[in-house]
Amino acid sequence: MYRIGQIAKLMNISKRTIDYYTQIGLLSPTRTDSNYRLYGEESIQILNFIEHYKNLNLPLEEIKSLIELLKTDGSIDNKKVEKHFDQIGSIMQHLKEEIMVMEPILKKLNHNQKEVLVSKLSLEGIALAQTLLLLFGKVEGF
Repeated sequence: MYRIGQIAKLMNISKRTIDYYTQIGLLSPTRTDSNYRLYGEESIQILNFIEHYKNLNLPLEEIKSLIELLKTDGSIDNKKVEKHFDQIGSIMQHLKEEIMVMEPILKKLNHNQKEVLVSKLSLEGIALAQTLLLLFGKVEGF
């Protein structure tokens, strides 16, 4: 368990940010008898999750709903799942548009420059494709 200053240092974010995330319900620390907030491993996972989705420009309100979706007790709210997949679809559409914008620039690169870019994206792209295939491979008809 970590006190606010410890987890802030560990995660390289400000105590104020952690305090804000706690206030809006993204983090749920336990309290000591002395009223200190203690953050556990779940908080670290949630902070990593928040950082990931913030990098994708997802608003904190939507990140909060995703965290709540992950914390469900086994019951699934189909509307929340569909909303999350809609968000993933939007991100994928945005990536497709980015690629289209980059296409003329990529055509101007020499072979070595292209190889460097491909090597940077290949592992991530392959991992993403495999994850999607695994997820959707379990759905009937895929």
